[in-house]
Amino acid sequence: MSRRRVLEEAVRFVDREGLEALTMRKLGAELGVEAMSLYNHIPNKGALLDGMVEVLLGELEIPARSRDWEVRIREGYRAFRRLAHEHPNVFPLLVNRPPVTMDGVWLVEEVLQTLREAGFGREEALHAFRSLSSYTFGYAMAEIRGFALEPDGSRLGARRLSPEEFPNLYELGSQLERVDHDAEFEFGLDLLLSGLRDRLQGNLRGRQRP
Repeated sequence: MSRRRVLEEAVRFVDREGLEALTMRKLGAELGVEAMSLYNHIPNKGALLDGMVEVLLGELEIPARSRDWEVRIREGYRAFRRLAHEHPNVFPLLVNRPPVTMDGVWLVEEVLQTLREAGFGREEALHAFRSLSSYTFGYAMAEIRGFALEPDGSRLGARRLSPEEFPNLYELGSQLERVDHDAEFEFGLDLLLSGLRDRLQGNLRGRQRP
């Protein structure tokens, strides 16, 4: 028994049963011990949840720094989205339990350092980090929880709508019934990265002016 084993088992349990089902008693049963034994490794339920976030972020792989900044950022946020697909029941913990361990701090530092080395200013790098993170987290959450603000074409029957009253929904028709989430995510990520690229090029041109 170790702290790491407890945390990894908690992630596996929630992956299978859902976060609402997690209790110290049930987790202890999974590990073959009494719930009280867990407190030798995890002080309370809050610390358990924080540790599960730590496990998730520990799985996140960021390409080596020697790669182009756009490639590194793109691959890093693709990996972040994959966490939602691999751990859809655990991923929502990141909403209200920001990382409190060095794993989380290291990841933030890596992204900021990559942006700074690319040529972004201190505040620009922070804004870029938050924009990219918010987009990726929001899109991933929408994938695993549903796109609440978008009509469901399969139930709405967009083709049965009046083309005069709802011309755009009518034209989309079958597209509302099936979504290529990979393509849509890449579309949004492209928009953010192209905007950052343009801003960076503008900054560099400004520095070159006499």
